[in-house]
Amino acid sequence: MRPLVRWALVAAAAVALVTFPYWSAPWESTRFATTLLRDALVLAIFALSLDLLVGRAGMPSLGHAAFFGAGAYAAGIAGQRLATDQLPITLGAAALVAALLALVIGVLVVRSEGIFFLMLTLALAQIVFAIAFQWTAVTGGSNGLSGVGRPMLATLDFSSPDLMYVLVAITFVAAAFLVWGLARSPYGRALIGVRENERRMRALGYDTARLRLSAFVLAGTIAGIAGALSAYSTRFVSAQDAGLGNSVRAFVTVLVGGAGTLGGPIAGSALVSVIERVVPSLLPVELRISEAILGLVFIAFVLFARQGMVGLGRQTWLRVRSR
Repeated sequence: MRPLVRWALVAAAAVALVTFPYWSAPWESTRFATTLLRDALVLAIFALSLDLLVGRAGMPSLGHAAFFGAGAYAAGIAGQRLATDQLPITLGAAALVAALLALVIGVLVVRSEGIFFLMLTLALAQIVFAIAFQWTAVTGGSNGLSGVGRPMLATLDFSSPDLMYVLVAITFVAAAFLVWGLARSPYGRALIGVRENERRMRALGYDTARLRLSAFVLAGTIAGIAGALSAYSTRFVSAQDAGLGNSVRAFVTVLVGGAGTLGGPIAGSALVSVIERVVPSLLPVELRISEAILGLVFIAFVLFARQGMVGLGRQTWLRVRSR
């Protein structure tokens, strides 16, 4: 396919995604599909940020929800304490707080590898969760932070569900293009080199610790932005947003979709969202066990398709073409 045609198709898909609430209105009166797609896009942004660590830099983290939760709390608290709903302020606070937290945690963990990196990220994230759960005066503690305002950009108010969706979709498109560009840049190739053989990269003169730290901070910042979008969408933040369950959810999303690919976290977020939101509505109340279903799906991919949905799709396509 020619590059011009490919870019035209990508642009058309992006426009269709951003404008979904408007062209789907005639057949989607309940707006369930819009809400489902909005939440799936928030998860996709979160998963894309984690894939920078897992798929690109080879740093499997079980504490990534700490940055998601930090961004969500920062957006909500900034809006309430500063009495403003302006998007540059609340979203900027979310990105800044998440980036600073990622920098602090990153300095402590980036020189470790493997299971030690995994356990350190988990332990430090649990500290963040404990602070969010117990600091009642600021975070609301176990009751959470309610009444998070939806943002405004100058006079443009995103309080309506359709405009809130548009904001999430535009942010998703921007995040996807950012990750795509990074993956094809010299920086992205250096991260892959660190993942494949860090010792050789150091021998070539690369400061691998700095590379890993920069990826950690960048991933944390994007996760914080995803957290802010979640807070805007649901108008609520809880300590569970920074908890282990949310980290595992993102990790499963990346691995099921296909780590190290742009389409993997996106496909994984679609599958996870359907399992969490659509499948339970099709089952009797006593069989609404979405977590168990998601666990079985994850086990199936680990045993039979470790390359994820994207890798499985590629293999199927190659087999079809070779016939």
